[in-house]
Amino acid sequence: MISRCPACGWPSAEHVRPVSSHPVSSHGVVDYLRCVCGVWLVLEQGRVVAAAGRRAPGVG
Repeated sequence: MISRCPACGWPSAEHVRPVSSHPVSSHGVVDYLRCVCGVWLVLEQGRVVAAAGRRAPGVG
């Protein structure tokens, strides 16, 4: 499954690794990634479920 950043469309699978991973009882592992555009992505089972922040100026 390819999941993309909702701000710029960059595929989350192309990030080298999560910045942070946390086991969550009812959801398995939740990963936090910083997209190339500067937005924070929250992934559950490899799928973007939330995003926060703003894109960096001039990116995307």
